[in-house]
Amino acid sequence: MLKQTNIIVLVNEFIEYLNLARNYSNNTLISYRTDLLQFVDFLVLTFHNGEVFSPEPENLPDINVNNIDLLILKSFFADLFEKQKLDIKKTRKYSNRTVSRKISVIKSFFKYLYKKGVVKSNLSAGIGFPKIEKKLPSYLSVNEINALLDKVGDDELNFINKAIIEVFYSTGIRLSELINIKIVDINFLNNTVKVLGKGSKQRIVPFGSKAAIAIKNYIQIRDIININKLDLLFMSKKGKKLYATEVRRMVKKHLSSVTGIKKTSPHVLRHSFATHLLDNGADIRAVKDLLGHENLSTTQIYTHVNPEKLRKVYKNAHPKA
Repeated sequence: MLKQTNIIVLVNEFIEYLNLARNYSNNTLISYRTDLLQFVDFLVLTFHNGEVFSPEPENLPDINVNNIDLLILKSFFADLFEKQKLDIKKTRKYSNRTVSRKISVIKSFFKYLYKKGVVKSNLSAGIGFPKIEKKLPSYLSVNEINALLDKVGDDELNFINKAIIEVFYSTGIRLSELINIKIVDINFLNNTVKVLGKGSKQRIVPFGSKAAIAIKNYIQIRDIININKLDLLFMSKKGKKLYATEVRRMVKKHLSSVTGIKKTSPHVLRHSFATHLLDNGADIRAVKDLLGHENLSTTQIYTHVNPEKLRKVYKNAHPKA
């Protein structure tokens, strides 16, 4: 039996493999597919001299993956670097991180093809990644967090906002995890919440007493607005599932009122959660598990030393301070 060599068919098989065997999230699958179809577009231009085809994948010409050589692969990556200068479609530059992600997707794809025996060698194995500048994560100080939680208030109109912000900071969970929490996932006996993280991996995360109070206050309102009988914990005032954009907009509004940092997304509260734990002596391996990170190296970005702590260490330790 001849192995399938049509790249479009193989892309679809690869995405299905990531979905079923690796439990990748829907957003990740969409991202992988988008990057791979960009590669296919490049191959169409390369093999068919710029002929115009229907943008639908099933209408693209048959491209045999065994006709792709190292020169073509390097040409595609060179094209990505060229788009760092100007990406016309998005009217902005590709960052090194974006280019690195696209290269990683292609490398994963060719590794998959090699393991399946579709190609004789993994052409992408020797391809390197662009250097990515390490940036410290944006986070709030403890005083800013206190000001934020005080400013949201405890009146009924703000019960949902208060609960969401308290849960973000008290647990460090992701936005996608928060909007999918079910009411049965909350355990008030031991103040924990069960969340479904990346790769469909479940974990149990504790939350503090203030977050517990905020959630209980919100649940009183939730029971009234839940006209659609949803099993989700958080919902809109109209009793519908919360959209991520709604939560981002709300968090940005409240964060902007207490801090001058540029990034004001829910992830800032996750960064603050991890930073404050580590600053107060928490074991990095425990923080890794709380955040749902697969690798410890991902958690290590939070081991930065903030300037205030650095000054205190210097003052207490240096003989001439």
